[in-house]
Amino acid sequence: MGQVLIETGGFGFLEENLNYKDPNGLDSVFSAVHGTDDAKSLIAEGPEAIANRVYANRLGNGDERSGDGWRYRGSGYKQLTGRANFRAIGAIVGLELEAQPELAREPVTAARVAFAYWDACQCSPLADAGDLDAITEKVNGPAKLGLRERREATLSAMEIWKD
Repeated sequence: MGQVLIETGGFGFLEENLNYKDPNGLDSVFSAVHGTDDAKSLIAEGPEAIANRVYANRLGNGDERSGDGWRYRGSGYKQLTGRANFRAIGAIVGLELEAQPELAREPVTAARVAFAYWDACQCSPLADAGDLDAITEKVNGPAKLGLRERREATLSAMEIWKD
């Protein structure tokens, strides 16, 4: 629950927020952004341009012009990202997520996707061992963004279900 709480901004959204305002923040988060001037330019172009740049040629996506970055941006409770992940998790849940990525941004499908992703990444044994770092890496990548917040959210969730 802690991971989901952070990935969705407190259950406030089911798609990645790419509305960056701070060029330094955008530049620091994504290696595909090359300095603050580049970040300013991308911010001026908007969220779709940001997604297409930062997710180009990654996670099974095509190049920046393909539009895959935007199409397969973080979606759902686990912020499923990338064409390859939409294809793989879609196969597990029996839905054509690659052809219809917007389905992953709908609550019921987002829940099915989150559980399938959790199982596919073998997160339950990590959760049983209390390995929040490893879970965060599987959910959010090696940068482990928001690790402190994820830890706090997880501890809060554990308090609710401790009995």
